Amino acid sequence: MSVFFDAIKLLFPRSRAFNFTINSDKRKLIKAIAVLPEDIRHEMEQVYFDMFPETSRCIEDWEKVFAVVFSSKELAKQRNVLAALWRINKGGQSAVFLESVLRNIDANILVVENTPVSNPRQRSITNVAVCGNKTLCCKNTKAVCGYRIGDEGFSPTILRNDVSELYSIKNDRRFWVYCYFICKSVVRNNKNEILYIEKLQIKKEFRNYIEYLILKIKPVHTVAVMFIEWV
Repeated sequence: MSVFFDAIKLLFPRSRAFNFTINSDKRKLIKAIAVLPEDIRHEMEQVYFDMFPETSRCIEDWEKVFAVVFSSKELAKQRNVLAALWRINKGGQSAVFLESVLRNIDANILVVENTPVSNPRQRSITNVAVCGNKTLCCKNTKAVCGYRIGDEGFSPTILRNDVSELYSIKNDRRFWVYCYFICKSVVRNNKNEILYIEKLQIKKEFRNYIEYLILKIKPVHTVAVMFIEWV
């Protein structure tokens, strides 16, 4: 406000009659007038931020833009989902770009390309320390015979654009190369091969948004293997 006060003072003649150095009625009047442009400036800044979903005050309007309805009214999460939808407009189909978009919804999401190529169906559990087993991870602090990591009861889901026929990952490496993983983390051996993929738990209310974003961004011929448990 002091900036506008000083600007208004310069509009008056330089004389004792218009001396604003003392706390006179004239000074109080000019200070009151200076409040208005400051309020306008602040409101203009807020209007500018309304142009972006992650800072907008008008969440309901952004919901209409993207035709989404939130079951949970968590402002931060709503803004994150809308920001992710907004980022699609910037383009890009790489795993890095997809990960950056999905992390608007959950900061722990990892998008990993299937390189070197491995069978996605065999990565929900692994034997990391079995005598004579090639998947032994050197220097693993849990290296005891028979130790395994993973969940035998969990199976990853498949997400693909073409749903005209029942799809499964075939026993052919040519199909595995087009897969990539949506997960929490991966464990690799000294050859950089993926030994194990750790699943990620996410609230089920965000499933539709995440799956929509993946299908919207990823190349059509690729397959997303979802190591996500919806809770």
